[in-house]
Amino acid sequence: MEKKQHYVFKILLLGDGGVGKTSLLRRFIDNTFTPDYKSTIGVQFMTRTVDLNDEKSIKLVIWDVAGQSKFTSYRHLYYKDAEGIILVYDITRPDSFDNLEMWISDAVKHTARNAHIAILGNKVDLEDKRSISKSKGREYSTEKKAVLFSETSAKTGFNVDNAFLELTKNILSRGFI
Repeated sequence: MEKKQHYVFKILLLGDGGVGKTSLLRRFIDNTFTPDYKSTIGVQFMTRTVDLNDEKSIKLVIWDVAGQSKFTSYRHLYYKDAEGIILVYDITRPDSFDNLEMWISDAVKHTARNAHIAILGNKVDLEDKRSISKSKGREYSTEKKAVLFSETSAKTGFNVDNAFLELTKNILSRGFI
């Protein structure tokens, strides 16, 4: 039997404070959800190894970067060598969607290579409070040439694993190895 090829991909989670980045990360890493997370201070990272097929094992090192403006001056230091960037907005908060432009600009400016960008509209479990339509999110993602657009719920787990795995497949299929 052939040995598996092993890869390590660095993925950044970016977006305004309170959009659910830490909740998405916890759901993906250990399938848990805590409704009262405290704001991330600076940055934290977690890892998960995924097997996409019989030949490839990929370790994802996912960096959860604080979204509050007080961390702006140094958060770009964590962007180096990222293969993937997941931009997250809250479907109930138009300001978090409007600020995606700043997050994309910042990421493009500070990543050493052209990282693969995914855009996630989070908190679809709050459909009754939605203010950003799915079509608006998809249209913006297409305009920005994101490799993936999805809507997720860290609370219910809806589409969370799929979003991370699809981004990983995209990175693997388009290079960086």
